[in-house]
Amino acid sequence: MKKPKILVVGSSLKDKGGIVTVIKNIEQSSINDHYKIKRIETYITGSILNRVSIFIVALFKLIYSLMSFRPNVIHIHMSEKGSFYRKAIILVISKLFNKPVILHIHSASFDEFYNSNEFQKKVIKFILNKADKLIVLSKQWEKYYSNIVPKDKIAVLYNGVYRIEQKFKREHTIPIGLFLGRLGERKGTYDLLSSIKKLKENGVLGKFYFAGDGEIEQVKQLIKEYELEEIVTVLGWVNSTQINDLLKRVDFLVLPSYNEGLPMAILEAMNFGLPIISTYVGGIPEVITNSDNGYLIEPGEIDELTKALTSLLKSEELRIEMGEKNRNIILKRFDIQSLMKDLSNIYSRLLQS
Repeated sequence: MKKPKILVVGSSLKDKGGIVTVIKNIEQSSINDHYKIKRIETYITGSILNRVSIFIVALFKLIYSLMSFRPNVIHIHMSEKGSFYRKAIILVISKLFNKPVILHIHSASFDEFYNSNEFQKKVIKFILNKADKLIVLSKQWEKYYSNIVPKDKIAVLYNGVYRIEQKFKREHTIPIGLFLGRLGERKGTYDLLSSIKKLKENGVLGKFYFAGDGEIEQVKQLIKEYELEEIVTVLGWVNSTQINDLLKRVDFLVLPSYNEGLPMAILEAMNFGLPIISTYVGGIPEVITNSDNGYLIEPGEIDELTKALTSLLKSEELRIEMGEKNRNIILKRFDIQSLMKDLSNIYSRLLQS
């Protein structure tokens, strides 16, 4: 029996970010045992010319694939803004060929994008309702999108990781925290720096790595202004191998974001047995329980962030206990191979209908 064919549409695997990690993880999983997968890349970070070029080429590849590869399902990875409109064009073309389409939405702030103006709201609602299935990253986002499309069109598929069996022993005299993500206001970078400044003033010992692209120069300037050069090291963007090396060495992850889907950084850190400090946004509260396997605060609450950091910096026993809980959570709920069974069921139901 021939395998059903899935055409996956998303960013270049040479690009950066959580969406690319998700696409890679799916592509390398057991899903290939049951489906024949082909991928079209529609975006890569770079100049306007490069971005336009890759998208135009992608449109030609799409039409060619629809006629020659003849996919049974189109699986589109989508975010907001430009990503939404590029993928809307892909969806419309796919529908002209009468293909079932999945929109897999990774946006952290789609609500802001949707509500920015009435005309855009109508366009977004039209496009989302043209899809046969919406995949979202959490129950919280399922609830949100059910106000735009019928709930039976929505499926929750958590991001997943390849679980790590090895345990890592961390024995730092001064504990190390890691911020992993795009540096800037949305991810709470400046809140974290304010909190680290308070830690220093309170005599709480800790060191921090900031790994990611974004507003690097602004962050370095603030570190200098706060006199945190001996405490905070800005690494810039790090690749997947470097991320794994960091997660083996640091003692906890801190990501005080203002909006999120379900960050891969959190799942990857949990997989390495790290406790998490983050916020009550997106799907994070479905993974982290405050004071159990990490700490959650409201975005922007500097004092609460400082309190959470102090707790982890002062107690190795607490860090180990929370980290072990996170390893078990990954095993039970976020192992990529188990989640691929859920994705396979989504494909299967579309094919049957």
